[in-house]
Amino acid sequence: MLSGRDGELRSLRGLLYDARAGRGGALTLVGEAGIGKSALLDALAREDGVRVLRATGFEPESGLAYAGLHLLLHPVLGRLAALPGPQREALKAAFGLGPAEASAAGDRLLIGLAVLTLLSDLAGAEDGTDAETGGTAGEAGEAGPPVLCLVDDAHWLDKPSLEALVFAARRLGAERVAVVFAGRPGCAALEQSGLAELAVRGLAQDAAEELLGQRRRDAGALPDAARARILAQAQGNPLALLELPAQDGTPRPGFEILGDALLPELPQRLMEAFRTQVEALPAQSLALVQLAAAADGLGLEVLLRAAPRFGTAPDAIGPAERAGILQVSQRTFTFRHPLLRTAVASTTPVPLRLAAHRALAASLDGPEDADLRIWHESAAATEPDERLAAELERTAERAASRGGRQAAVAAYERAARLSPDAGARLRRWVSAAEAAVEHGDGERAQECARLAETVLAESAESGGGPRKQSGVADAGLRARLVLARAAAKFELGDLRAAYQIAYSGAQELGRVGDVREAAWLLCQTVDVAWYLGDREVESYSALFMTFSALPAEDPARTVGLFVESALLLSLREPLDFLPYRLGDAVAKTRIAGLDDAPVMLTLGALAPILGQDEEALELFADVLADVREHARIAWVSPTLGALGRILAHLGRLPEARNAALEASALAEAAGQPQWQSQVSGLLAYLAAAAGEEEACRGYARQAMTDLAPTVMSLGESWGRWALGLLDLGLGRPAAALEHLRVLENGPAVHQLAATRALPDLLEAAVRTGDRALAERTQDRLVRWAGSIKQDAADALVLRGEALLAEDDPATALGAFAAAVRLYERRDFPFDRARTQLLWGERLRRERRRTEARVPLNAALETFEQIGATPWAERARQELAASGGPAPAAGATVVTPTNGPAAAALAALTSQEAQIVRLAAQGLSNRDIAAQLILSPRTVGHHLYKAYPKLGVLSRGELPALLGTA
Repeated sequence: MLSGRDGELRSLRGLLYDARAGRGGALTLVGEAGIGKSALLDALAREDGVRVLRATGFEPESGLAYAGLHLLLHPVLGRLAALPGPQREALKAAFGLGPAEASAAGDRLLIGLAVLTLLSDLAGAEDGTDAETGGTAGEAGEAGPPVLCLVDDAHWLDKPSLEALVFAARRLGAERVAVVFAGRPGCAALEQSGLAELAVRGLAQDAAEELLGQRRRDAGALPDAARARILAQAQGNPLALLELPAQDGTPRPGFEILGDALLPELPQRLMEAFRTQVEALPAQSLALVQLAAAADGLGLEVLLRAAPRFGTAPDAIGPAERAGILQVSQRTFTFRHPLLRTAVASTTPVPLRLAAHRALAASLDGPEDADLRIWHESAAATEPDERLAAELERTAERAASRGGRQAAVAAYERAARLSPDAGARLRRWVSAAEAAVEHGDGERAQECARLAETVLAESAESGGGPRKQSGVADAGLRARLVLARAAAKFELGDLRAAYQIAYSGAQELGRVGDVREAAWLLCQTVDVAWYLGDREVESYSALFMTFSALPAEDPARTVGLFVESALLLSLREPLDFLPYRLGDAVAKTRIAGLDDAPVMLTLGALAPILGQDEEALELFADVLADVREHARIAWVSPTLGALGRILAHLGRLPEARNAALEASALAEAAGQPQWQSQVSGLLAYLAAAAGEEEACRGYARQAMTDLAPTVMSLGESWGRWALGLLDLGLGRPAAALEHLRVLENGPAVHQLAATRALPDLLEAAVRTGDRALAERTQDRLVRWAGSIKQDAADALVLRGEALLAEDDPATALGAFAAAVRLYERRDFPFDRARTQLLWGERLRRERRRTEARVPLNAALETFEQIGATPWAERARQELAASGGPAPAAGATVVTPTNGPAAAALAALTSQEAQIVRLAAQGLSNRDIAAQLILSPRTVGHHLYKAYPKLGVLSRGELPALLGTA
């Protein structure tokens, strides 16, 4: 029975009640040390009919990646075999139970998804979900007991573990799972998690008196003065109420130093009290407790094995246990309270601390203890030692391969400090900065990079200047340092500084003759300039001239010239040469070993500027298959977004919409605001094409909201284009012109949307009578099309000529006809249908009504097929005006886009619709869950709710309904 905690217990039991009913959830208990968070977790763990998984964060293990998660899941690791392959391998690699394949283990999202699936399975979700009908556990079979995950001292949990658990906790839907975190204020990962929070405060006066009375029941009453003083000093803190008075009725040793402590000072004052208690132990026991403070989390066997090496006897643990300092079980030991361990560690003299680490290192003699052994050896080191530094570097590499970037950073840092050689020290500081960037810690990356620069500067000052620097660091390492510095600034949201670092670094590398490294640095950082503005892109493109100094066979030359040509054309500079093909650039990048997803996405994003849409589509499909195969979930959303934009360029709007919806859901789930912004712009464009005004404006607002003061929104240009297209399609050319003008001269003028929006800008200018703007836009179209030499671009030029030939019917009609013929060789359905619509409109105005019906009918059919509703309505009105039959909406063609399925899908939520589409393709619940970052049970729950809305009984009927059979 907990005194004064009825309200907190009601909230916790309510969470568990919901979990029993299949409504999973999570809660965070926040309060100061000793406030009673652990006692609340204990009370919840005693509830009947629940399976409890429990872990406590240990400060010494906060740098060991996935240590806390392993502790929590250790009792159920036998169920790993049931997980989907990529999730299973990622979790095994994170725990050191399988090959440390970086491509899988390094993806924190995949590990979080594995945790979600494991907890869902553990609660009987998969056994209780009918994979065919998507029914709930109650309809298909008995589920297991609900799962209760309790995480105490979450502020000391290692960051990867906490991130994975928060990730899973945020996605609990139909799972019979409850997760409760307990931590102190100031834990950023919990404060920013979005989970419900319950503040645990001091006990009310009557509850405090009751707790103190329970404590004194067997020891006699305290004097009134001492009792009043304890109540006043404790201010409702249960730990203080229990710890301050001794059993004999007198103040516990150390109590007298409390003075008039206020609540914020209480933990520090309690530490002083704890220190006094420890110092009262016999000398041998005191020494063993000091050793235990360094060994916390290692296990009882290691502690007792190390004791003789530390000059004490293993049986000295007895007095410490009897005094309540240590709590000992068969295999483990813990301090009575974390503050007690902190008090011991902070007051142990430095020589004794070093000796404790040496004793522990000597006792960790198993092959599985290699990383822990080197940590303790390095903790005892007082001077540079290359052997230790090299071992730590290997430890860092192993940690990074398991996704433990935080542990890798710490190991690289320690290795750098222990390195006697300047070159090795520099390399390790650079590696530490790179690992910190991968971990998302921009400030730490920046500090590691600064220390690396210090090594370079000291080498130059010691004699030899830049030559001496080159001896310490080759060009590749110096380029890595520049890239790490720029990436750190990028991570901190300062794109301007990131750009300056990368630009200056490339200039310097080129100046001293390291052209190849300068070239690759530019290629890897071009996206920094891209999202700042056209001036930065222009400066970057000027630097690409260094590629001319490279041999023709050098991969960097091919890739650099491809990027340079795209940048020049994005700035509307006509090319006097045929640009390199994307396929060539990709092949050379692979030869150089730099074909990671970010680089491939950058190259693919530039390809449509050069009119290489199909090549980009093929590349993005390959990248998507690769990131899915290797379960690199963090890159699935940006790849899907890139794929969706290319599909939109090609006029394949329904396919683009499916890709964009999945990309948006994944970006939101993964906490990737930059990709969320970008894909919102695409969704705004697709909503505009469909005439969904409210949705378009909502997505556009999301797309056009700047991510940071120095960062232009990644979806800005697409959002502007979408608003212009919306107004143009709804017959509001003047409003459309206002939006599209921003793309003509704004900071995003170089971006792809600004180029691809030129035909819309031209049409809006013609319809509003702005002849000068229309002619200026046509000139830009001509220069672009002349550079890329593609049929689709030439067709847009012909369409522009036709629109400008207002007083020359023969020229206009001839140009329209020629444009439509070009689409026969390379079809862009949306652009083709819009050209046919304009052609039919002009024919009708020239009173050639019978001829007008042919392109108008063709346009209407295409608009209906791709779901371009306002454009279909315009075509239908033109057909009626031409005297021909004007089919009702949806009557021209019955497809998955506009037939019965469309109405049915419209009744579903966005997530239900996504799940139904994937189920119709034959994917299992587990496959769908892996793609959408959900649990299989949640997928089944959504399918069960969707079937009645669709009028079907099982997933077997979905392919026929959606036209995918």
